[in-house]
Parts: sequence; C-alpha cells; structure tokens
Amino acid sequence: MDIVHQYWPFLISAAFLSWILLQRYGTPLRKIPGPFHASWTRLPRFIAVASGRPHEWELKLHRKYGRIVRVGPDLVSVGDPAAINIIYNANDKFKKSRFYLPFMVYDEEGMLPDPLVINDKALHTRMKKNAYTAYSMGAMLQLEPLVEKVTERFFALLDKRPTCDLGKWLRFYATDVIFAVTFGEDLGFMEKGDPIGMMPMLEYVVGDYVAIVGTVPWLHKFLLGNRFVARLALGENGLEGAALDLALKQVDKFRQKMAASAGGMDGPCTFVHRLLEHQKKDPESITDRELNTHAFGNITAGADTTAIAMRTIMFNVARHPDIYRALCREIRDEAGLKLPVSYATASALPYLDAVIKEALRIHPPNGVMYCRTVPPEGATICDKFLPGGTEVGISPWVVHYDDELFPDPERFEPERWLAADADLVARRKRSIFAFSAGSHTCLGKNISLMEITKLIASLLVRYDISLEDPDGNMSFKCRWFTPQTGLIVKLKIRDS
Repeated sequence: MDIVHQYWPFLISAAFLSWILLQRYGTPLRKIPGPFHASWTRLPRFIAVASGRPHEWELKLHRKYGRIVRVGPDLVSVGDPAAINIIYNANDKFKKSRFYLPFMVYDEEGMLPDPLVINDKALHTRMKKNAYTAYSMGAMLQLEPLVEKVTERFFALLDKRPTCDLGKWLRFYATDVIFAVTFGEDLGFMEKGDPIGMMPMLEYVVGDYVAIVGTVPWLHKFLLGNRFVARLALGENGLEGAALDLALKQVDKFRQKMAASAGGMDGPCTFVHRLLEHQKKDPESITDRELNTHAFGNITAGADTTAIAMRTIMFNVARHPDIYRALCREIRDEAGLKLPVSYATASALPYLDAVIKEALRIHPPNGVMYCRTVPPEGATICDKFLPGGTEVGISPWVVHYDDELFPDPERFEPERWLAADADLVARRKRSIFAFSAGSHTCLGKNISLMEITKLIASLLVRYDISLEDPDGNMSFKCRWFTPQTGLIVKLKIRDS
C-alpha cells in the first residue's frame, strides 16, 4: 500500500500519457496530419469557436498541413473543393453528425422535422418535397410586390438618415422581408427596432451556443438540452418555444384570413398561403406540424444570413472606388434601372452577379464546418482513409480561401467570376459553399438571392453611398453565423 501511495502520481501520469498515445496513434486517423494536441482533445477547436475565430484557426492549419487535417481525436477538416461532392452529395451516405444536437428543437410530439437537422432520408425528402413549390424561384418572383413594399418603407427611413449604421438597418430590413414573404405581413422591425426581442436571442442561441457546444456535443445535455437549465437561462419557453409560438400564431392568423375570404385572398400568394393551398389539395402531403416547422425555419434562419451577405457587398463596393464605379455604371447607365427594380432585370447583370458571388466567397454567412459522419464502410478522401463513424466536414471559409482556385483570396475581386476561362469559372462556382451543398442545400437560397439582388441594385439606384471612414473596417465574430458590425455609411439621395 505504501508503494501505491508513493507511486500513484506516476501511475496516473503514465495512464494519462498512455491514453493520449492511444488517441493519437491507435486509429487509422494517425496517418492524417495535424497538430499533436488536436489528436487527443477537441479543446483547441472549442477555444477557436468560442473565441469567434475558427475560420482563422482552420485556415492556418490547412495552409500548414494541406488539404486534409485532423482537428480532433475523431474529427477531420477537409479543404479540397473536389471533396464537396463526396461528403455532401445527394445519396446522403454521410449523415449529419452529433454537431447538430444543439440545433434540435422539440415540441410535445418530439423533435421537429427541421430539414436542417433530420437524418432520416425519407423524412428529409418529404420535407423538401412538400415545400419545394413554395421555395422555388418562380414562387419567389410572385412575392416581389411584398418585397417592394418593404423596400419603399426602408428607403423612406433611410432618406431621413444621411449617416447611418447601414448594417443594423439591413438586418431590420431582412427580418421584415422574411416575415412579409412568409406570412404576408411583417412586424415592423424597421420602425420599431426589435418589437419582440428576437434578435439577441437568435444571435446568442442560434448563432453562438449551437456552434460552441456543437464542438463538444455531449455538453448539450447538461446545458440547454436540460429543460431545467434551459428554463433558468431562457425562460419558460426558451428561444425555440417563443419562435415556434410566434410561427404558430402567424400561421393560425393566416388560416383565419383564408377562411374569412372564401372568394379568394387579395395580393401575392405568400409562402404560408402556398403551403396551405397545397395542404388543402392534398392533406396527406404536408401536416400542420410540418407546415409550422417550415415557417419556424424561415423566421429563425432567413434573415441573418441575408443581412450578412448584404453588409459584405455594401462594405466592399463602397471601399473600392473602381468596383463602385463599375457597378454603378452597369446598374445606372448600361441597364438604366429605375425603382422598383425587378429581380429578372437585376439578376441578368453580369457584374452585379459577380459582386454577389465574390461577397459570398470572401465572407460566408456561416462560420464553421458543416459536419457529417463517415458511413460504416469508411471513405477515402484526399487519398486518406477515414473509418466509419469519423466526423468530417468542410468549412466554407477554407474552400473559399483556396489560393489555387482563388489566387490572392483575401482580395475582393468580382472580376475573377468573369474570367475568360469558362472551365475555371465553373470550378469556382462549384466551390461556393455558402448555402451548403447536395440534398441539404439551404431551402431558403432563392429567397435570399432574390432579396440580395433586388436590394443592392435598388440602393445604388436610389443613393450615392460612401463609407464614413474610408480606411475603417467592419469587425465580426465567426461562429454559426458571421455577423459584422461597423458598416457606417453616408447616403446621398440621387437627383434622378
């Protein structure tokens, strides 16, 4: 016993060292390069995400170790754009990983069938299919009048603010637009700020918590995955409950409008209206719960990413006089756009399209890897075998900053999308990962692109825009979302 007491520190140290060596070398992942400490603990990645700089950490590792890097004991980061089609292809062999546990929302029936998190292929296919027509670009184009009404109010407010925090206003605008196209009316975020206190909760829970805790998902059951802790932190309903209740109320309100207007409703066919009509024709095609889940997804994820993209565009265009002049020349002179700007006209402008693509490349709205689980039979990626059960993913920031595909990747250069080499441009387009890829491509992609394209063109028709501080920069934190602050601009209403 005395010997045990004498040597117990050594025995514990030896056991710990043996465990570290087993984690590092006792797996096929030992052949994948990466920092030694990341091979036995997820703490480095946890710290990177918690500090809001995972993109810098992952880019640094890929530039040091290459296309494939071991960033955790059972976690691999891939930086090869060609691997997007392997990991995220339509056959869904690579299932959503444990990273998505903190995203899961529950009601009295269990987990909501949110397409963002569900792994059941049949259910995921059903959820995509029952909302396909509502999310299609054709459906979005029918909602342009609703977007234009919000834009008119937006400009009336900006007209009174020759110097303003445009980044803040873009988020209010994007939120009102997503409510308008989903339910036919918005809550007046532009006029009232944040009438229901939704934005901070979305930022801290959806933006921060899920990204940080997703790196060590077992923590979730002790934090917001524990109902007692969640109630203490977020109140009786929590963010999910409050947002879900709001979606339910808005859907019920729309049902009542439809019932009261037996002769047909006036105005464009909104997102919810289209789903309800679909349900009316084929009740088995979409349940009330599935319909409510789609509405919930729109209001919790439909505004932040769009606002982030629009901030990136306006900052970089205003910061680079040559780009600003080229874009204004295309919009004002060559196309001769007038308000209201139609999506069909604006989306046909090649330089505007290049600016949007470059903004999505240089500052993706999502900041961390889209994590998947390697199927049981394993997979070979970048000439390295990954055993089944390994967590693997690609960060938009890593592939978007691939200096072979995008030379000088830190430079905002729309012209790279207008290159004469058609094959190179096609490869670049396939590498844009801002909306994920494959069967799990963001359902709201069309809404976002329509909104971005129309508003950027409209802003430059309406105003001359410059940065208050031409040498300044925006700051941002990089977690699930990558929201920026500091887009302070000067607006001058154009004579025309």
